[in-house]
Amino acid sequence: MAAGTKRAQAPAKTYVTFYLVLYNLLSFVLWLRVFLGALLFLAQGSPSRRVVSGWFVDIMSRYAPNMLAAPPRDYSLHHPILAELLKRASSLHDYVAPLLLFTQSLAVLEVVHVAIGIVKSNLVLTTVQVISRLLIVWLVSEKYAASAYSPFYATLVLAWSLSEVARYPFYVNQLLNTPSFMALWARYSFFIVLYPIGVMSEVMLIWNSLPHDAPWPWQDASAWSLRDLVFLGTLVLYPPGLFMLYTKLLASRRKVLGTDFIGSKGREEMRKLQSAKYERLRTLHEKSK
Repeated sequence: MAAGTKRAQAPAKTYVTFYLVLYNLLSFVLWLRVFLGALLFLAQGSPSRRVVSGWFVDIMSRYAPNMLAAPPRDYSLHHPILAELLKRASSLHDYVAPLLLFTQSLAVLEVVHVAIGIVKSNLVLTTVQVISRLLIVWLVSEKYAASAYSPFYATLVLAWSLSEVARYPFYVNQLLNTPSFMALWARYSFFIVLYPIGVMSEVMLIWNSLPHDAPWPWQDASAWSLRDLVFLGTLVLYPPGLFMLYTKLLASRRKVLGTDFIGSKGREEMRKLQSAKYERLRTLHEKSK
């Protein structure tokens, strides 16, 4: 009975692995498109090619909330080069937002994966991370023009997309049992710079969406909606949240890669793993003669 159960579970595990590989590859391609599209826009200003097709933009626009207008930003007082860069960063939203909305919304499946047990991870932490991002893209940057057309939208897109471009290939390697030191190093190193940039960008987008012209809510709450009060409260949680998660990630990096920047510990462990795999293949080859 036990042997029959194991034989029945083997194909199911194969199908799950196949699905997870496809999901991670799709997510990697989508985030890479977001990242390269953002870079192209920032480099050229107004690229002739759209990051996605017009029909896709139309579909996503049906589900996006109505955006509250805001006065345009004036960068004329800055140095011409800086002013142009800020202008492009502030205009990135309309170019990349539809694809970003879809790609980030697809991450809801990661919560499902953990919930049904096909991926081993912390369900609460995964849920919080996914929901927090969904709140940013759907209820902040898509709802308020002051956030959508802020330069911090560009830094958010770049930080999020590049961190995901580093994350998904690592997962594919794990699923296929084909470890790569470059993927390992990127997974445990890119966050050092990208995580603070992403968090700072989220904070600034939330801040831009709040009613700045009104008195503080404890002085006069009439101009503050429940949504505004909730998001104001979340800003208080960002500093301790950043500290706890950042220190946890640094501890994980030391455990996996070691204390030096190049990750000598991880490189050595990877070398041993690849040597052991090569030795097993050589032994099988010798026995087949």
